[in-house]
Amino acid sequence: MKRKGLSIILAFALMLLAACSNGEDKKEQATESGAESSQATKENGEVDYAFGKYNEPVTIHTVREPDNAILYPEGEDITNNIWTREYKERFNINVVTDWVSDDYETKLNLAISTGELPDVFRVNAAQLQRLIEADMVMDLTEVFDKYASNRMKEYMEMDRDSFESGMKDNKLYSIPQLHYGLIDQPDFLWIRNDWKEELGLQDPQTIDDVKNIALKFMEKYGGYGMAVDQTLDTLNTLAVAWGAHPGIWVPDKDGKVVYGSTQPEMKDALATFAEWYKLGIIDPEFSIKDMAAMNANVVAGKVGVQPHYQWWGYNPGMDVVSNLGKDGIFYPYSIPPANGEPVIHSVSFANGNYLVVNKKSKNPEAVFKLINFYAYMMDEGFSKESPETLATFVNDHMEQAPQPFKVTNPNTDYEQFVKVSEAMKTKDTSNFTATGQWQKYNNSVEFETKGTPVAVGDYLQQGATRSAYGLAKPIIDNNQYIKTSLWGAQPKELAKYGSTLNDILKEGFTKIIMGTESVDYFDKLIKDWRVAGGDEVTEVVNKMYGNK
Repeated sequence: MKRKGLSIILAFALMLLAACSNGEDKKEQATESGAESSQATKENGEVDYAFGKYNEPVTIHTVREPDNAILYPEGEDITNNIWTREYKERFNINVVTDWVSDDYETKLNLAISTGELPDVFRVNAAQLQRLIEADMVMDLTEVFDKYASNRMKEYMEMDRDSFESGMKDNKLYSIPQLHYGLIDQPDFLWIRNDWKEELGLQDPQTIDDVKNIALKFMEKYGGYGMAVDQTLDTLNTLAVAWGAHPGIWVPDKDGKVVYGSTQPEMKDALATFAEWYKLGIIDPEFSIKDMAAMNANVVAGKVGVQPHYQWWGYNPGMDVVSNLGKDGIFYPYSIPPANGEPVIHSVSFANGNYLVVNKKSKNPEAVFKLINFYAYMMDEGFSKESPETLATFVNDHMEQAPQPFKVTNPNTDYEQFVKVSEAMKTKDTSNFTATGQWQKYNNSVEFETKGTPVAVGDYLQQGATRSAYGLAKPIIDNNQYIKTSLWGAQPKELAKYGSTLNDILKEGFTKIIMGTESVDYFDKLIKDWRVAGGDEVTEVVNKMYGNK
């Protein structure tokens, strides 16, 4: 009897233990897996994985770097603002910021070394590779498939190459935060408009036309012909005229990935740059001027030609208009060919940031709800939220506050340009679908009608009859560009050299341009570059990115 009674008691105790254990397992599963039962449902009764609200509060930890451009309302800051409050209101998610640092990269590297990482955080490409190798970040493949919104998935398909840069062995370890799109990558020749019109000069159709425009400006207005700085970065944008692609990795005629700065076409470009320097076209003091010093003479009205990026209107454009007036504006022109061949533009890898989730995180799906929400507010929210509500999320650069819970629509600038440029012609804004389109349009009208300096950037980028994006769009539409083969993280072997290999080339190119070495010095320079580590990194780049 005692043995039977003891058996019954033990059996009952085990049942209770199992029941408690099962309940705890279910509770833990509900917390860790996103708990479909705790998600809000759609009207058809299905679980709303992308935007559903938790019944119980969920807390996720992150780390951040400050953004001084954001103007928070009084009493608010990076940890307490309209975005963090909406996370709680709409999703029942509390975001806790463990630390904020101006020296974000250094502090994050230390955190990676110690393993003291939050649930979710932003990393660069090198940090991503380090985390994957250390098995410290979560495989997000299934979570992405289930919880990413349709809009978020569309973003990734728009820039599939960047999306795949967050993968390894077909597993998704990060969400690329993407960029504004290929339309912002082509570079241009910027020419002062009032000087060009006063002299009755035609638009440049060849590189010789560029030389002649610069010489005409020098003859009439004095000074030198073209603004260049010591980095050679802006001058090198012209190298595509000869078919050279400095600064990016491209396949050669045999399919091997090579560094564009070291190819024979670059020698041809340098020969012309050296001729321009001898003629006084290139600033004789370029080798000692940084970008600020280079721009100072543009702002002062001492030079009328400047190779530059699509954002010239923002810097130095605003200062140019402030100092010289509306008539002193420079307009962009496509870089013309040097050899009669169509110009193929260079496209760099622009996705510098990734969103990763700690492998120990209990609620990876919560991260997707927040980035889904950002995409919604930036795109669909324009038509679904009240203007007053939307304004609180985007005014005073508040759209930057969600970092790291943000992913950029890679077609943003392309879509903006199409709608803004059309509205500038018709004055019909009924097709606008995002706040950014209104901003670009309003500023373009502001500059066109009043010449307001702070509005010239948007005007020259998108709103002007001759705008940077107006020239870039057909380049993108017609595939007149080549992407760098190094579409992702730098190999360790390349990173360890830092700027050394590029410094060797920059110093050698400067000597050729200034005439202290002949153009044939290029051949010795490239040999030196190869011996200094160029051959090593070329081999590694081909192993990682060749034949893709």
